[in-house]
Amino acid sequence: MTLFSRTRFGQLDLHFARRGQKTVLLRDLQKAPLMIVRPFELPCGTLMVFIVNPTGGVLGGDHSEIRVTVGEGATVVILTQSATRLQPSPDGAAALQHIFFEVGPGARLEYYPERTIPFAGSRFAQDIQVNLSATSEFGLTESLASGRVQMGERLAFGSYASRVAIYRDGQRVFLDAQRFDHTATDLKTARAAGVWGGMDYVGSGVWLGQQPAAFHLACAPLEADAQVVWGKGQGGALWLRGAAQQGPRLDERLASVRNQIRHEWFGAAPLQIRR
Repeated sequence: MTLFSRTRFGQLDLHFARRGQKTVLLRDLQKAPLMIVRPFELPCGTLMVFIVNPTGGVLGGDHSEIRVTVGEGATVVILTQSATRLQPSPDGAAALQHIFFEVGPGARLEYYPERTIPFAGSRFAQDIQVNLSATSEFGLTESLASGRVQMGERLAFGSYASRVAIYRDGQRVFLDAQRFDHTATDLKTARAAGVWGGMDYVGSGVWLGQQPAAFHLACAPLEADAQVVWGKGQGGALWLRGAAQQGPRLDERLASVRNQIRHEWFGAAPLQIRR
């Protein structure tokens, strides 16, 4: 084993259930560098949980696995306490992250991690699999920086891959896969219209639930420095893509859409996130 070989395997296994009018955490298995802080109960009874990585970031060769089970009728919001910083990988090994979500009947799980920032030379691959029942609800937003923008570092990472697959009663209803490699051709494609364009921050989102028949997403109009588009898939998922020149502008757009959907689809109040 060399100095740069894989040295960390982080693990989280969380099991939530409904007890009376509240959601409770029944099982909590943590293995560093992944951990959670004490769950916070929202006024509606939903449980909010922050995932924490107290180290300096994700290293090449790291492997993390997150498993979350939400039992019947329970409602959970999972956040991350800070941005995910992908450190350089000197030996070319990719950091891997596997996430498995199981959401029971009448239950809801929302996952809204902070931004991912890939440093120059970093390599990262993530796979998210979501299993829903016919009456489950789910929401997800993610955002990615082109690099350490404030230091003039843009699209200098080695590779980045992310795959999201959502199944309802065993049938796939949504699939989103993206991959960027550090090659001249790939970077040219990344800067093309409809991908990164001239922006430094991109985001995506997907929601599934019992949407109102007359629902229409009221996105802000397209602007030169911040753009958001959305659509509905045949499997009933509402998907979203966004890009902006500044991270806070993208966050503002994503939060606006998220809160509208939470209100009209889930009957939930806007999220007030304090880190």
